[in-house]
Amino acid sequence: MSEILITPRDKSQADAVQQLGTPPSAAATSTGSGLAARLAAPFRSTDELLQLLVPPLAHFGLLPDHPQLCNDYGAATAPFDTERFLRRQIGLVQKVLVEQTWPDWEQAVVAQLGPASVAVFERYFVPPPSGAVGDLSVNAAEVAISAIGVLSSFLAVKTAAQLHPRALQLVLDLLAQLSSRFSLEQLYFATIGRSSSSSSSKQGGPREEAGPEEEEADPLEMARWEATLRDILAVPFKAANAAGAVSADEPLRVSNALRNLPPALDSRPYQSALAHSFASLLWRLAGSSASPTTAALAQPLSSLVSDPSLVPTLAPILIPRFLPIETFPTPSEQLLQRQRHIDLWRRTIGELSEREQERFLREWIRVLLLEDAQDPTAGRRSSGIESSGKASAAMAFVLETLFGTLDVDNQPLWEITIAILLGSGTTTTFTSLPTSTSVLPRAVGMWAAPERAKVALLEATRKVWSSAEEIKLGSESRRLYLTSLLLHLVVSLPVRHSAIIALSRSPDFLEAVSSHLSLVAPLTRLLGMLVAEIVSNRTVDPNGNVKPLAFGDEIWAGEDSAKETVRTLRALLSSAEKRDDEENWQDALRSRYSPSTTTSGVNPPRLAPSPEREPLRPTSVEEPAPPRPKRPLISIIGEDDDDDDLEPYDLPPPPSASLQAALESEDPALYQSAFPSPSAATSGAAGAPSQTRKRGRLRPPVYIAELVSYLKGKDPQGAKEEADGEAERIEMGLKEGESLIRRKAGWGGELRENAVDLAFALMGLQNQFDLEDFDRHKQAMLVALIVACPTEVAPAVIEQYFTDSYSIAQRHSLLAALAFAARELAGLPIPTASGDPPQPKPVEPMFPSKQLPPAMHDHLVKRRRALGSGSEESERVELLATDLTQMALSGARADAETTIPQAAREKALSVNRTTRRSAGLAAAKSTTTTTTATFSTLAAEVFILPLINRFWLYLRDQATSGRNSSSGGSYLGGSAASQLLEPILLSRFLATVTVLVHAARHSPAFLAVIVPETLSFVLMLRPIVSSSSSQYVNSAGAPEPARDEDLVVASALELALAALDGTVHLDGGRMLMSSSVANGSGGALVADIKDWAEHVFEAEERKGNGDLAVGRPGRAAAGVLLRVEEIVGKWRLSVGW
Repeated sequence: MSEILITPRDKSQADAVQQLGTPPSAAATSTGSGLAARLAAPFRSTDELLQLLVPPLAHFGLLPDHPQLCNDYGAATAPFDTERFLRRQIGLVQKVLVEQTWPDWEQAVVAQLGPASVAVFERYFVPPPSGAVGDLSVNAAEVAISAIGVLSSFLAVKTAAQLHPRALQLVLDLLAQLSSRFSLEQLYFATIGRSSSSSSSKQGGPREEAGPEEEEADPLEMARWEATLRDILAVPFKAANAAGAVSADEPLRVSNALRNLPPALDSRPYQSALAHSFASLLWRLAGSSASPTTAALAQPLSSLVSDPSLVPTLAPILIPRFLPIETFPTPSEQLLQRQRHIDLWRRTIGELSEREQERFLREWIRVLLLEDAQDPTAGRRSSGIESSGKASAAMAFVLETLFGTLDVDNQPLWEITIAILLGSGTTTTFTSLPTSTSVLPRAVGMWAAPERAKVALLEATRKVWSSAEEIKLGSESRRLYLTSLLLHLVVSLPVRHSAIIALSRSPDFLEAVSSHLSLVAPLTRLLGMLVAEIVSNRTVDPNGNVKPLAFGDEIWAGEDSAKETVRTLRALLSSAEKRDDEENWQDALRSRYSPSTTTSGVNPPRLAPSPEREPLRPTSVEEPAPPRPKRPLISIIGEDDDDDDLEPYDLPPPPSASLQAALESEDPALYQSAFPSPSAATSGAAGAPSQTRKRGRLRPPVYIAELVSYLKGKDPQGAKEEADGEAERIEMGLKEGESLIRRKAGWGGELRENAVDLAFALMGLQNQFDLEDFDRHKQAMLVALIVACPTEVAPAVIEQYFTDSYSIAQRHSLLAALAFAARELAGLPIPTASGDPPQPKPVEPMFPSKQLPPAMHDHLVKRRRALGSGSEESERVELLATDLTQMALSGARADAETTIPQAAREKALSVNRTTRRSAGLAAAKSTTTTTTATFSTLAAEVFILPLINRFWLYLRDQATSGRNSSSGGSYLGGSAASQLLEPILLSRFLATVTVLVHAARHSPAFLAVIVPETLSFVLMLRPIVSSSSSQYVNSAGAPEPARDEDLVVASALELALAALDGTVHLDGGRMLMSSSVANGSGGALVADIKDWAEHVFEAEERKGNGDLAVGRPGRAAAGVLLRVEEIVGKWRLSVGW
């Protein structure tokens, strides 16, 4: 074991040693185990620091490019235990360097020795650059492995948030350098590879050939490989999380470090570098005599399989190595390495799970098809393969080399291949490419080389192709792909093979052909005819008594796209049967992946279409016909009009002889049509006439299930409806729905069983037929349904409000339905929509300097109206919440004038008088005699708490979604947000909660649950921006409010006021104060809501320049302050404040 001595060079270093409690004599004999502690101590000079850092680096040989540093500071005389230092102390030293020493002393070292001196810190983490890959020394590899673990530990979110900004940036930069200087290949040979080589040397040296047995790796080295591999694979994701870590004082605000993330730590280039390193590792292992551990090699491949860029990166690297070597004679070492390389890939892939193998195989098929589909409009393919035969042979070679021959005996490979080729979901990616019908089916036939494999694959394809559900629901592109696969397998077998004869006699196959012939779609019908004709030609002897089936050349002739597709498929089948276009496929494959076309395999091939040409489209997508101009049904012809300009149409040509013969035939099969007759369209499932129409008139729905069908525009018996019939049914369902729901409420279980289906039909209903009073009828039905079945419908409505399937107007409708249903359940009046419309408030003329330019002003006004545009019912919810606020403000002002002398004298908190609308609402409330105890028991569990809790889940999902938009404002800390967090819609949401809280004040859980939860919700939802960030400065230099922020602040404070007003009227705030103290928060809710209200009110006073009139946020804040002062003044002494 080598040793070095570390002695103090001057008095300063000796003093530093003495400060650690170690005498100079002891320091001279101390080992490297105390280096971390000495680095944590303060230093007096850079020389003192360098005298501690340089000697270990010089001893390990990590400063070969800095000989001057080694000469000046590398002398050491203290004994140094290398193995102990690398095993126990290197991690502690690295941790101290990142956290403390490097950020503190970096500038001083650079100022003294120049920028290159940073290597003194860097080499404790990153090994020096080496000429060849894998040439790291043992010491350098150990340092790099330890650095990966230590630096990865700093990327935990909590740890990263506490790091110095420079320390976090150092961690990211060091990991970026390690990604390029320490690869998977070097990690393998530093851990498992070292133990394998040592074990082979102990057994007598290297072997000439690798046997089938695998050498067992050292368990300790295997554990180090797995732990370090996990850290390496998780680096880009941990780095992104750490760079975006939030600080304690600014929650949900992304740090600037995310924008400065090193490009090498981006997921795509990082994963690509790992793929390159993994391919190099397997190629190097194939050239050695040791048998690698495939279980260890499968671990990185298992993680890389999920990356979509893996196969495009591997293809230009592996395929040239898989191809036979062109040089002759070929050295035996190269032939042996190529075969070992193929076997190693097969064994490594075999260690993957079935799901990972399926994903890997699917990606290879997709990439190979995409390569063949490049530049289809040019005279030649850019990939260098100009025929489908060569492309198919190349694909079959690649798949067989990687995964082995496709055979029934290889059961795992057979099952995943069948799932990929015939699965309804997995073939969607393939069928969108033209090569899915020209290359893939033929390649599969070549890959399944054994005859029994072809027969089994033909049988599996026959079952899918003959499926009635596939024929009915399958797209044209999928039918074309399945037909091409079936016919390619048929022509790959000998003529009159027993499997083809069995196929032609299969009842399912014959029924499927008959179903194809009866279809209306031309392409699918022609494909069925082609299958029948080719199978007949392959099974019937042309010299026999029975002639093969032939539809005639006139059937296939024509310029129709369907006929052109079928003719192309027939030509491909003929070429596949002759196999005359498969020559020189190896040269074509080698040309495609030559260094000139793949840039030496460094960059993956571009898979996206170039901007100069349009992307490929599925063949089943047809261009929609341009709409015809609408013409009036009735044209009035005047007396002056003449018909001289009208020309008669030419008469149609007479029917052909064959058609005339068919018309004169008595065969009833010729008169069957694929379209249903009018009588069948109006009949039910059993053929009976429709029960919802009598003499053409539609009757109202009688059952809830019928009402659901009406709202969907469908006949309850399943009869087909025209557009006018759909509109009539929807209109009838809207008009009769509310009365039907209220009649069925409380009678049996019919309504409760169909309530959720009816709710979804209502929520997704749109006025596509411009029906009159659509919104009013829909809103009334939804309210009645929630009232009738609150426990079933209310949770469904709340859940659907937070999905992405509804527009702003529909979300307004859902909120209004919840609010009005809650008031109806609570026995409270609902403001009607009848009456005079509210008069618009007069707009005071603004000085031009206080208004934006006209174009910008109109744009913002239109946007605000678009965001806030909802139904009349949604406006009524906001007006209702405003009325409740006015009532609470009036009561708070009256109570304050009698109980708080200061408020009575100074009128510091000025509150507007109660409006007529709120007075009328109070009068209506006093005269209402309807009482319902239902909502009092359901308010907390069904309405309010699910609505609040679901909002928090939505806000959490939005905050962690990782989008880059910043439209969410302050409520997401600048992260992405959808329309639910727009101020207009958020204020409507808060207004709805305000109505619900006001209606729930007689609930048993109001004081103990609803009020604390509501106040906590308001406090957590308050904007996290400061008062300055919610204002902008006008041209005169005065701050003006941000209207959207004011709208949300006002709505939130009005919600808090509703909760406080209820608790004051019920128990004077006693339970709120006692529960706060009992929970140990010391009145935190009351204190926090008071502080926020004071902040808002003071901001409103500053905006008004001392005027007593304040805006809506100020009025709400004033009411909150009055109620809080009343609660605190009454219970301050009893709770110990």
